[in-house]
Amino acid sequence: MVKQRKSACVVLLALGALTGSVIAGPHDYYECTGADGITAWSATPCARGERQRRIADSSPPQSTALGGRAGGTIKLSSGRNNHFYTTVNINGKPVRAVVDTGASLVSISASAAKRLGIDPGKGVAAQSYTANGVASVTRVNLASVELGGNLVRNVAGSLMAQDLGPDIEALLGMSFLKHFEVSTDGAAMSLRPK
Repeated sequence: MVKQRKSACVVLLALGALTGSVIAGPHDYYECTGADGITAWSATPCARGERQRRIADSSPPQSTALGGRAGGTIKLSSGRNNHFYTTVNINGKPVRAVVDTGASLVSISASAAKRLGIDPGKGVAAQSYTANGVASVTRVNLASVELGGNLVRNVAGSLMAQDLGPDIEALLGMSFLKHFEVSTDGAAMSLRPK
């Protein structure tokens, strides 16, 4: 019991450094068109000088590759401590997340899982090997995960026993990110649908 509390504290302390950034609202997705005519999707407002248009969730076409809808390239700017924050829709509801290419699954905090109506009793108990050691999780199947109009169905996820911090409800891991070509260039990250 003491060992579990210590692991939870280590995770909370490590993730506590991630908090404090400005996080987008639930439907803050934008179509940004530059002077060169190139258009990209962004979860944050477009850069100065780009034409900005808010996009409805239902507008992107269907995509066989994603198993859902394909929107467009997502561009994120790094926040505090060089982490990339965004808001995703999990099972149709907005969740504040940090992009984590080192996480195998989309991991959801205990309070976010409750808010999303995900029943841990329908999941499978498992162990997760993290940078902070072994943690007990519950493996679940998420009906959908969407970012910037890119919707993926039947995404493997996990429910964490503890919360991640006041501004982080989920880690956006590779079970979702594997559907994108992820590239970083200093303070910018680009997620292009495959």
